[in-house]
Amino acid sequence: MKEKHHDQAIACVKDSVLPAQIKLYLSCDGDLDRVYGEAMNGNGYFGKVIVPGHVYELGYEKCTCEKVLSGQITDPDHCNCSKQSILYILRQMEPESIFDVKILETVLQGADHCRFRITKKG
Repeated sequence: MKEKHHDQAIACVKDSVLPAQIKLYLSCDGDLDRVYGEAMNGNGYFGKVIVPGHVYELGYEKCTCEKVLSGQITDPDHCNCSKQSILYILRQMEPESIFDVKILETVLQGADHCRFRITKKG
């Protein structure tokens, strides 16, 4: 099941979100503290630095998945696709680093928005 989410995640973000995130990352000189502390806020996203250089939160003001928005998918497990897309984007930006992403809350779980905890381990 995890591989399914991984493949879906890449297909969903590789041509749209990934280039935008790389552009944002480069505009912040590769500093994730700046990305999640300032630059990520707005346009439906919000970020927060929890531990500078190591722990961040990323959130979406609403679910952005077309399959969820259209009612095709209602299972909260599908939010692992977002988790995998975040990991994929981070690995493209910093291939030498190790990241962990944890789902904190999602719209499909009943929350008002989606939040993820990102930990940079190396």
